Amino acid sequence: MEFNLIIKDRRTLLGLTQQDLADYSGLNPRIIKSIEAGKGNPSVGTLTKIADVLGLELIMKVRGG
Repeated sequence: MEFNLIIKDRRTLLGLTQQDLADYSGLNPRIIKSIEAGKGNPSVGTLTKIADVLGLELIMKVRGG
């Protein structure tokens, strides 16, 4: 599952609007809309703020080469 769908599904499950998520995370609502639409390339910092509000854990993996 793509991270944008995980964010949208979790936000909906918690009964939050995009505006709520923006307010709680300190991000612009346009950023939330863009991420959920799969448009844009959010930074790790942005994803961390969203994950904190939604009770998610951001895990980064290093690919072997």
